[in-house]
Amino acid sequence: MKIYISSDMEGCTGVVSAAQADPGGQEYSFGRAMQLHDLDAAVKGAFDGGAERVIVNDAHGSMTNVDISRLGRGVRLVSGSPKLLGMVEEVGGCGGAVFLGYHAMAGTEKAVLDHSYDKQTIYSLSVNGRKMGEAGFNALLAGAQDVPVIAASGDCALCIEAGSLLGGKVETIPVKEGLAHAAALCLPPEESREKIYAGVKRAAEKLKAGEFSPFTMEAPYVLDVGLANTMQADAASLVPGAVRIAPRALRFETEDALELRRVLYSVIASASAQKRAF
Repeated sequence: MKIYISSDMEGCTGVVSAAQADPGGQEYSFGRAMQLHDLDAAVKGAFDGGAERVIVNDAHGSMTNVDISRLGRGVRLVSGSPKLLGMVEEVGGCGGAVFLGYHAMAGTEKAVLDHSYDKQTIYSLSVNGRKMGEAGFNALLAGAQDVPVIAASGDCALCIEAGSLLGGKVETIPVKEGLAHAAALCLPPEESREKIYAGVKRAAEKLKAGEFSPFTMEAPYVLDVGLANTMQADAASLVPGAVRIAPRALRFETEDALELRRVLYSVIASASAQKRAF
């Protein structure tokens, strides 16, 4: 049994500010250490729950945060960017996926560092009318490859979001309670380690017992993207297939769930060229 871990940073133990999650920030070393801390607990939980191999995808920022020298035998690291499927690159062929250190979608109240992929461009996302952020969108990409999400860790807001979208069987592991965008009531590392280890272990055992099914939607897939301003929408409307449905919102339709990733990142790349125009 292969367990996949998509490892983000904003939802990790003790991380509450952009300075801790940005490689250019003065406190980035702390964020990187906490990502590795949570990852170590999740990897151990996966193995003790029955995994024979663990695939870790560094899913934060430039995706070069995880120190491979700190990973043990039986673990493989997917590092660097760009990757075709980004935060879920190489998920295909795994039995189940763990979303570690994730955060809530953009616009969520009392959610630590809430955003959806690019905080300077993406205001909102929905697929087939269902609002979602990175957890939902990545779960859909994994589901298209027949891989269920079995556990998610982050703040309380992320856990509520993941549970409501993916169903009650997914193990949700809160390591902090958001008080504001950049403030939280945090568990100490010793306690969060125990929670992450136990949650991932339970999830792996449930996966082995056949208790999970992939998150899927019916095709065609209708992706609505809200941008931060009209200039960004002007630029992103040049992406093939774009339909302007509002002054700063675009719609795309595809029969292929994996094509959603290409479309979304084409929108982000186009809009990003305009994000400093003001």
